[in-house]
Amino acid sequence: MKNYLTRFTLVLVMGAVWLSGCKNTGELREQEKLAISDTINMLMDQVMHFAENATADSTFQWLSDDSTAVFMTGGMAFSAQEITTLFRGTYVTMKSQQMDPLSTRTLVFSPDAAAWIGILKEKAISKEDEVTEKYLVETWLWQRENSGWRVVHYHESWMTLPDACKKATVEYALEDLAKELRGKALKPADMPPILTKFLKENPLIYGATLAFAPTEVDGKKHEAAPYVYRSGAEFKQVDLPEGYDYTLSEWYAVPVDQKKPAWSNPYFDDGGGGVVMVTYSIPLFDVTNTLTGVLTADLELK
Repeated sequence: MKNYLTRFTLVLVMGAVWLSGCKNTGELREQEKLAISDTINMLMDQVMHFAENATADSTFQWLSDDSTAVFMTGGMAFSAQEITTLFRGTYVTMKSQQMDPLSTRTLVFSPDAAAWIGILKEKAISKEDEVTEKYLVETWLWQRENSGWRVVHYHESWMTLPDACKKATVEYALEDLAKELRGKALKPADMPPILTKFLKENPLIYGATLAFAPTEVDGKKHEAAPYVYRSGAEFKQVDLPEGYDYTLSEWYAVPVDQKKPAWSNPYFDDGGGGVVMVTYSIPLFDVTNTLTGVLTADLELK
């Protein structure tokens, strides 16, 4: 389960790139893609800097003035001038703003097109010292023009986090499953039917896994995290992507380090179901206090 953005955002980006007639990423050498990615990341660092300083004109200075360019926030579409004016009015009410990127990714589609997508935690303090916090999902689609890189599409939306009631429901359900599994000699092949049954009994939960603690055989590291998730009325099972070290993910590393259950920050799961989610994780230990793995339950964020 990796930390990237929503399937909707990726489809949106790919559609925009297709409409612009951009070339296939495969035509680019890796060195060229890295150079473009570095440039976009540098530009986005500047965008975030100006956003934190609540200066709308500087934040949106890279927006294209092309009449066909669309910039969206709160489910509404604006021109470059309109969205700058909108944020100028919002920023004037702020004393300060902090933008903390929880998960970001830069996608390079061609020599002239790239996208920056990310999940951010925003903390704003008004001039009346009122504090508000929310999680943002943002897409910035960049295109190289004669004057340099310009933003031809911007999309911002807010995520609704689960309330205390939903969290408690997930916590109780996963703890019951953890009690059933503790002390058992489990293998990865055992888990798909167990997890499928768990999801059927708990319709609120989007997906679940038991990410086994890595083992080493003949000097080679072995990992296994069978993941079951909802797909319409069906349940699908996938294995972790090759080369993906899930032990570095927040949903695994934090509960293992703290030796107690934990909720993750929002993230995009492109290694499993392909949605933005939060995960509740319980570390499982055997009778010798050796880590068996991390049991998880996911809530999709919409």
